[in-house]
Amino acid sequence: MKQGFRAGFIAILGRPNVGKSTLLNRLIGKKISITSSKPQTTRHRLLGIRTTDDYQMIFVDTPGVHIGSKRYINQVLNKTAASALAGVDVTLLMITSDGWKDEDLYALKLAQQENNNLILLVNKIDKLKDKNRLLPLIETSSKMHDFKAIIPLSASNGDNLESLLAVLPEYLPDSPLLFPEDQVTDKGERFIVSETIREKLFRQLHDEIPYALAVEIQQFDVTDALLKADVIIWVEKESQKGIIIGKKGEKLRSVGTSAREELESYFERKVFLQLWVRVRENWSDDAVMLRAIGYIEE
Repeated sequence: MKQGFRAGFIAILGRPNVGKSTLLNRLIGKKISITSSKPQTTRHRLLGIRTTDDYQMIFVDTPGVHIGSKRYINQVLNKTAASALAGVDVTLLMITSDGWKDEDLYALKLAQQENNNLILLVNKIDKLKDKNRLLPLIETSSKMHDFKAIIPLSASNGDNLESLLAVLPEYLPDSPLLFPEDQVTDKGERFIVSETIREKLFRQLHDEIPYALAVEIQQFDVTDALLKADVIIWVEKESQKGIIIGKKGEKLRSVGTSAREELESYFERKVFLQLWVRVRENWSDDAVMLRAIGYIEE
């Protein structure tokens, strides 16, 4: 690589549904993290890699940090988010333009426990009807911590993203490539399939269902022409199983079709998905189950 090349890790931290995954996808220029309007969409630590002639930025997407829930899965997600901050070069703390919430303050507290360069991102400025509210929010925020920068932006449409990309290299160390220059994520095909199915479920189901479901790949085979996966969708109640399957199986078929079409475009090959829905009571409070489906990282 050229002299003066920089590479480093940049964590994206914030409360649920603040726009972290949308930002990651925008920065990478490819959809690698699923999104929906429902909180707790992101449940894994996920790397997104942006490489140019001058730098390699390795973004770490994290689950939304939250307070008040006693479920074990929520404790696991908070731990995953907090542990992702260790050893990174920069932490991007995201809030939205409607101001600080209690969970934003909790995320700030987590970030302050690490000796990282901390940048505040004020997201969703495109939703702000009164732009005059932005300056007071920035002024208030600047008194809460000595941020390296405070950057208003819109992850959904890319407004002011260039300001973020301009400031980040300053805080990355001189380093050779840490990942191959054509690699965009650390997750493999199996993960992409599982998460795509979960995204379609989140987008098509009632508000109360997504938090009670998980997706597990049972069998997985890939050839040059075909990707085939046998998939279990776990829920906690028999009634939830019926909602996901739908009348005469219509809902489950719709989810499968939507996921298959997106995956065929992503992998540029035929995709065959076999979906089953099974009940396991209180799986979200079961450490063995959470480890088996990959929510607890070793």
